[in-house]
Amino acid sequence: MSASHQPPERSSKEELRNACASQEIELQFWQWPEFRLELVNGQFLVGGTLEGSRWLLKEALIGWGLEAAIAFAPLEQWWEALRQSYKVSCQAPEDWLLWAESLSLASEYREHYSPPLGSKYAGEHRWTRDYLWQALSAAVSQGGLGKCFSPNYGMQLAKDVLTPDILVLSTRQLAQDIAYGCYTEVSAYLVVEITYPEQDEVDRKARHALYKQAEVQHYWIVDPSKQQFEFWQWSPEGYQLGVLDSDGCYRGITDLSFSPELFWLNMEENQPLYSPKLPAFTSASQPRQWEFRKEPGVELSYGSIPFALKIGLKPQLISPEQFIAWCPESKLEGGPYLLVGGSETGTRNAIAMLLMSVGLVEAVKLMPGYEWVRMLRRLSREQAQDSERKAQWWKQAREIAHRLVENHHVGGVGVIGALTNQQPLNRWSQLHLVLWDVPDEFKKWSFTETLPDDIPIELTEAVWALPGDWQEIEEKLEVLAGNGKPHGPRPRERMVFHWLEYGK
Repeated sequence: MSASHQPPERSSKEELRNACASQEIELQFWQWPEFRLELVNGQFLVGGTLEGSRWLLKEALIGWGLEAAIAFAPLEQWWEALRQSYKVSCQAPEDWLLWAESLSLASEYREHYSPPLGSKYAGEHRWTRDYLWQALSAAVSQGGLGKCFSPNYGMQLAKDVLTPDILVLSTRQLAQDIAYGCYTEVSAYLVVEITYPEQDEVDRKARHALYKQAEVQHYWIVDPSKQQFEFWQWSPEGYQLGVLDSDGCYRGITDLSFSPELFWLNMEENQPLYSPKLPAFTSASQPRQWEFRKEPGVELSYGSIPFALKIGLKPQLISPEQFIAWCPESKLEGGPYLLVGGSETGTRNAIAMLLMSVGLVEAVKLMPGYEWVRMLRRLSREQAQDSERKAQWWKQAREIAHRLVENHHVGGVGVIGALTNQQPLNRWSQLHLVLWDVPDEFKKWSFTETLPDDIPIELTEAVWALPGDWQEIEEKLEVLAGNGKPHGPRPRERMVFHWLEYGK
């Protein structure tokens, strides 16, 4: 390569900046709790604890601002939460200002409420989980023993919805058609938890008790730092600890053999799963084969029911149906604006469910009181102008609808969401337009680029609307332009289990 094509050398400042950024990201992961979203006793838990939920809510408030939480309850309810939380009797604006000025600085407050929840073993946890899932899934699939599911797949146990690191449903269970797109409504045949040092008590006590109560047949606890497996088997007398055979293999599950020694050896070799080596799992093939087929049907899934909240001063219970329909993917991304599930909508849903589980009285303790006073006063002024803001949004909605019908030959356009309810506009409000009879040649994303940036605008084709949105379309849609009414929703499907005939 000639000198003219050599990449430019990095300056020492740039190298230092990149090194600091890398260290900051690594430190974030060490400080974060295990990011797992579950429903236990009607509470939205992060990492299996309510402390993890408080941590996530605090971080979301710091990144997105207090208005991201205030949006979900009337302002007077937040003022009352401050009164109860801080045991003050302020009523007049000037009283609140005097009280706020007497409080400590935000920096001191945040430091005081930032407990170390994370783990230095996050990498080991993730690598062990991914490698074990791949190896176990391959063995279960090859043997026709069932199906292996990774994190984010829920297991509904009565009113709880848990998301183990790994779960396996047996073929016999799958044949009952209880495995849906994002959850199952029965206890898994096998559950595997990859434990953190900080999560050890949660996995060995709290989850152990839940799985025992649900009669999960097999519960494995894996400790990557010690390279140890614990094999628990359910019996009418409770869980019994399984043991290895004389050759070092575990055979507590019918037609499945597992060598922990080979597993850790393969992990240390750091080779791809399908590279030549002795497998840690071996399975016996089942005589009958099966498959999943898409068929007409309805199941509970993300967006199945409208996002309608009930948030109070005290914690409010979340139902399994609400959790499944609203819970975002267990994916956390850093930055000043913490993203849950990789989107603003997922972050919105998470903040709302955290408020339901924590309650407003406890939520206001997560940030300094004077910051709440400042934000509530600002939002009070904004809400006084809500009618003017909504009038501007209505004008913009009609103009966009006219363009879609006249210039792009869309059959009809209507509006749902923020403009069709009585609540004031807030941080999460969108101008939500519904389109129907849309020509094939219409390019939604190209059209979106021509829209103004001062108003958040969402375009949804009616046939692709989520079931929860469809309920709102049927009940509250206001037609802005075009003819007729939206068509839909599209036929829904679900995966259905089928035994295969011999020889096919």
